[in-house]
Amino acid sequence: MPRSLMMAILMVSLLALGGPCLAQPVDSTGGAAAATADTTAADTTAAPDTAQAVDTTAAAPTTPVQPDTSAAADSTARGHNAGHGGLFSSIANFFRQGGFAMWFILFFLAVGLAVSTERFLFLYFKANIRPEDFMARVADLIRRGSIEGAIASAADEDAPLARIIEAALRNYRGTERDIQNAVDEMALAELPRLNARLSYLAVVANVATMTGLLGTIFGLIQAFGAVSVADPETRGRILANGISVAMNTTAFGLIVAIPTLIVHSFLSSKADQLVDDIDRYSVMVINMLAQARKEA
Repeated sequence: MPRSLMMAILMVSLLALGGPCLAQPVDSTGGAAAATADTTAADTTAAPDTAQAVDTTAAAPTTPVQPDTSAAADSTARGHNAGHGGLFSSIANFFRQGGFAMWFILFFLAVGLAVSTERFLFLYFKANIRPEDFMARVADLIRRGSIEGAIASAADEDAPLARIIEAALRNYRGTERDIQNAVDEMALAELPRLNARLSYLAVVANVATMTGLLGTIFGLIQAFGAVSVADPETRGRILANGISVAMNTTAFGLIVAIPTLIVHSFLSSKADQLVDDIDRYSVMVINMLAQARKEA
């Protein structure tokens, strides 16, 4: 289930991130040409006979002029849409100017988002069961002698801590060594779930940075290689294109790497906290079971 969830998030991330990158720049020349044509037509039709205009003005009754608010509303809406178009156009131009390396960095970004989302949901919702409250219920049931009730309470949870505590409770009739072996066996199966795929985030951050630097190298090679054989008239344009490739790939690589490293540190800290809780409360349960057996 976690892997299928991560793949679904990866596909959604690729579609969401690839859309703006493939968006076509807004063509403002067509709109400008149409506006020019409309203005010319308006000027042509607005040239009436001078005498007829004077007579019509004199004959017509004077009425108050109502302001046309629809034109202002239309212009505001067009400006709002143009702002959105300009944003997507800027993102698309930034992506295209970076060259082929931008696609690899985009893929790493989607992988990082998928892994981060899946790990966040697992560590903060599925594995986080408020261990203090959970252990208070289990300890109360053990003190009352209801081991079966404590087992049922632990079985209701799917968190690693609950499964390890359940393994200890199911072996309460054995020796303390048997209980410890059951806890260790279940911990070997459950603890990897807490740290699963967290190392991918560090790899994604490092590879995204390296890919950005590789794109920078290719952009500089392309720029200086073309400048050496280009005409003086096109030399500046070729050099500018090569430098834009170099700078954009480096910037995009760092944009992906820095947040990914922050998220990796954040999630790793949460996983370590859950591991500490498991170590603490598993020992607590073993001691409570040993004390209950002595009192019995």
